[in-house]
Order: sequence, then C-alpha cells, then structure tokens
Amino acid sequence: MSRQGSWGRVASNFWKYIKGDFSKKNYVAEDASGNRFYEISNSRQNVSRGFDPPVSGAEVEPGLEWQAWLKGTRRFPPSDSEISINRMRQQAQLAQDSNTEKRAPRVQSETKSAGDKPQTFPKYNDLEVSPGYQERKGK
Repeated sequence: MSRQGSWGRVASNFWKYIKGDFSKKNYVAEDASGNRFYEISNSRQNVSRGFDPPVSGAEVEPGLEWQAWLKGTRRFPPSDSEISINRMRQQAQLAQDSNTEKRAPRVQSETKSAGDKPQTFPKYNDLEVSPGYQERKGK
C-alpha cells in the first residue's frame, strides 16, 4: 500500500477541518510530580500516548510504570497503589543490597594490578618487529 501524495494529504486535512474531525487529547491521569498523561483519539495509529509536563517547576521524567504505558508495552495505566508497592519493593531491595555490601569481605592487594599501568608487548631479539624489517645491529 502506498502513502498519500502531498495534494492527497492537503485534501484529507481540509476534509477533516470541514467535518470538525480533529484528534483530541483524552487525559487519563496525573502523577505525583505533576505530569499529565493522555491518549490521542481519532488517529490513524493504533494508540498514540503522551504526557504534558507541569506548567511550573522543573521537568521530571515519568516513572518506569508510566514510561511503559507511554511506549505501549503496558496496556493499562498504572494505579497509585501499584506505584507505591513498587517503590516499597525498590526501597527494600536497596536496603538488602547495602546490608549485603556491608557483610561482604574486603579484599585488598599490595601488589600492582594489571590495570594500573599498561604493559608493552615484549620484544625479542630473534623475532621481527614488522614482517621484512630487520634492525641493524650496529646502532
């Protein structure tokens, strides 16, 4: 199937203008940082989703749950209880990770590791550096 030409698109948009058939933002929800999420209706795509950042204050990226909904990998918008449960799980995991890190043994080395200084490739007198190149022994 081919795409519309430029005049076909102009005619289609003019016909939509006459009919009053425009895409509208249907606001779905608002998160704690003030982002307002919406779906666009009357579009040719399956689902068009987006968000409007808060009018005042710094722009904050939406949470992971909302980003999944925006990308379409999630079918329904997340609920406030689901977001709070995920935050509690995240805090519990961070506490468990810090506890594990405190219990882990510390290993220190007094010798230099391989990453401290780059090693040069060894040179041997009986091997060529480059194919066909011979060093002069008089220098």
